[in-house]
Amino acid sequence: MLERFERINKIGLFDSYVHSPGCDLSIVTLIYGENGVGKSTLAAILDSLRERNGGELLRRRSLPGNVLPTTCVMMNGKVYKFDGRDWDDQPPYDTLEVFFPGFVNRNVHAAVSVDPDHRRNLCEFVLGRTAVEKVTRLAQADAEGRSALAEKKAIESQLHLLIKNPDNLDTYLSFPNDPNIGALIAKVRAELVKAQSKDSILLRPVAKAITLPVVNQQAIGALLEKSVDGIGKDVANIIQEHIKKHLNKDGEKWLEYGVSQAVAESICPFCAQDIRASSLVATIRSYFSSEYREFTESLSKEIQEVCDQLALGNHSHFCNDFAAQVVIASQWTDDFPIDPAAMSTTIKEAERALKTGAQKLDELFARKRASPLERMDPCLADEGLAYYRRGLSMLEKVNDLLSQSGSRADARKASLSIADTSEIELRLNHLENQKERFEPLALDLVKKRNAIIEKRGKLDAEKKGLKKEIDGHGDRVVGKYQAGINYYLNHFGCDICIESVGAVYPSGRASVQYKLKAHGHEIELGVSSDGPCFETVLSDGDKYTLALSFFFARLKDHASLDGRVVVLDDPVNSLGSSRRSLIINAIRDLRLRGAQVVVLTHDELLAALVWRDRKLNKSIAALHVERTNSGSRLQQWDIERATQSQYVEHYLTLLDYLNNGGDHRPAAGCIRPYVEQRLRHVFPGPPFVTRDTLGEMIGKIRVCDPSSRLFAIKEKVSELEAINDASLPSHHATDDVPGMTPMAPADVRLFAQKALDILG
Repeated sequence: MLERFERINKIGLFDSYVHSPGCDLSIVTLIYGENGVGKSTLAAILDSLRERNGGELLRRRSLPGNVLPTTCVMMNGKVYKFDGRDWDDQPPYDTLEVFFPGFVNRNVHAAVSVDPDHRRNLCEFVLGRTAVEKVTRLAQADAEGRSALAEKKAIESQLHLLIKNPDNLDTYLSFPNDPNIGALIAKVRAELVKAQSKDSILLRPVAKAITLPVVNQQAIGALLEKSVDGIGKDVANIIQEHIKKHLNKDGEKWLEYGVSQAVAESICPFCAQDIRASSLVATIRSYFSSEYREFTESLSKEIQEVCDQLALGNHSHFCNDFAAQVVIASQWTDDFPIDPAAMSTTIKEAERALKTGAQKLDELFARKRASPLERMDPCLADEGLAYYRRGLSMLEKVNDLLSQSGSRADARKASLSIADTSEIELRLNHLENQKERFEPLALDLVKKRNAIIEKRGKLDAEKKGLKKEIDGHGDRVVGKYQAGINYYLNHFGCDICIESVGAVYPSGRASVQYKLKAHGHEIELGVSSDGPCFETVLSDGDKYTLALSFFFARLKDHASLDGRVVVLDDPVNSLGSSRRSLIINAIRDLRLRGAQVVVLTHDELLAALVWRDRKLNKSIAALHVERTNSGSRLQQWDIERATQSQYVEHYLTLLDYLNNGGDHRPAAGCIRPYVEQRLRHVFPGPPFVTRDTLGEMIGKIRVCDPSSRLFAIKEKVSELEAINDASLPSHHATDDVPGMTPMAPADVRLFAQKALDILG
């Protein structure tokens, strides 16, 4: 039994509450309080204790929130303490049930939809703590299984790093332990080394012969003899004699330059003297004519072509090429023996001969360029060409050796190209994998892998057993739960029902699936942007009734509720007045089956009905949550005095007539006074005053602006006017007012119901 709240510090509006005498809870307890004084805080404390959820209280700590909340609750003689972080213990399961806004938001629906978390939490609520523990263990086992799988994959990744082609993990794990594996590996490794030498040979370059310069002695002789017949022989002799006598070997070019620079053919470009009377100048001009220039240019090109053919000045380059090919050929001495030193000596001697021949030919060609018209004897080139031929002859011998080496090397490669080392490598890898399989690292990894596989097998077996137990329990409980929900929905007069309720376990977590029908049609549980859905079809009262039905349905099939405490926070919130008596019936049923019932409410009429119920009032306690300057507190409540008013009497008269019938006239006289008193009760103080009639109240509501408290019921003005107009005959002498007739019983029933429902 829940006995009392011992202490509440820094939770919501309870700043420093300490239990006082007279505030013990009874087998039936009414806790009354206006909205905003802390009733739901009391329910939240009990729900936090039930769930052992410290976060619920931490979120409700008193402003400014810098002090940790603490509380103590006595239940069945034991004090449960919350130290600001956690409860020290938790009541046994099935001893405390709490209906409050947190239950609705957690287990049934949010303001506009039912989401997957609601269905998961609802399933755990329905199945019970034992089943929930099994579901939790199922989720844990599933998580452990996934973790073991990840660990197994990590180990296998390490094993894969040890395995060479062509083997895979399955082959690797199936290897036998061969004591002779080392000898087998050595044998195949030697075979591979031998085969791999073939690859190095195939990659080795082959020596090639070098292209040698071409010697065209006839062309050289013709070049030396070449001259121009168009320039007179006497002129040429005079110029050549002048050059020999007065100038050097570059004299002809010097004279050619002077002719090109002479000013107006009369002034010497060198001494600036008049040269018109000089016969030598005329002879020089004749010598260096346009025909001379064309001849010298052509001669220069021919000399360059001969030099290019002979590779004059480039002999060092191709001698280096020979040396490089000799190095390549020396790699093939097994196939074609050569003497690299002798070949290098030959190349150097050839280079010297070529160099000497090139020098002599260069000098001869320079002389020809200096005196292009001079006819030279072709025999002058014989010495230089002799050196050149001697050098080329030596290089030809080297070329012969290089060609033979290259031919032998190509033949060797052709014979080796058909060999294949890949098969030998795969055999060696296979044997090395077999050896590695029984090394310490692999043995340790395989041992860990086997342990994980064994663990996963046990987890799978445990999960299978848990699933079977949970499914069996769910099939028994959830089906009854569907019937219980629909029973209470029908009992509370709500035209909605649920179908196809079932427990499912996605990702190892329990969840409830169901369909919701309103007015015979299935509606979307989520939010829809283009059609009817939970948000738009159900009124606030329907949603609250649905939540109540979910809560009561779990307790419906328990014949005995002995030892249970059922806490109901504002069970008529958002419900029409006609449902108060139905709530009383549900509360009475809980009590008759042995439960302790705690009702927290701001509704005086519900409190009055509970207090006056003969089956409940024998052991009822009435408490009041009062707001003070030092924080909210619990105190005794004089419910008799609080509920003995015309307002309550009018309400009870209307309710009695609707439930039991009888003389309609007393009820007719209560309609307008009840609505007036209800308006004053819901909206105490200005703008309503004590003397305001219902008509005057309606007038104030009609003209109120959005900032007024009355604006919330402005939309109900037309209904209030209808009630006012219909109830007028009951407050006037109808004989004296023409056209005013008393209300008929059917009218009284209709407008009595409207009066009870219009403000909830």
